Amino acid sequence: MKRSPTPFWVTNISNRNVTLSDLALNIPAFRTVNLMDTRHYQYTPEQLHKSATSGSLFYKRNMIVVRKIAPEVHKDKKAINHQSAIPSRERSILEIKEEKYEELQVSNEDFALENADLADMDSKPVFSKKE
Repeated sequence: MKRSPTPFWVTNISNRNVTLSDLALNIPAFRTVNLMDTRHYQYTPEQLHKSATSGSLFYKRNMIVVRKIAPEVHKDKKAINHQSAIPSRERSILEIKEEKYEELQVSNEDFALENADLADMDSKPVFSKKE
């Protein structure tokens, strides 16, 4: 089995996809890739070194970071503890108050009388034509 040479990890730390023009490569946002992985890329160490010193990796160093070590892969897929209790309204940390304001207690008839003039305005055009 052919083993890949020394890894060359790069991480896109921006929230946008970054294009490395001299390598003809697009790195998605917040993604880390090994550019020396022979299954996916065909770069030489000289190409990558040149790009890192004076190419697109150098010019986009505020968005792309060259890593010395590989990222850690967490095999634990169970990130959520399903045995934990979900707080309900009865056991909430916050105290919920339902307050009634008298000025907001308006009957339907009073509301209709107060807003009768607005109903006429809805039927009229907003702008009049100048003649």
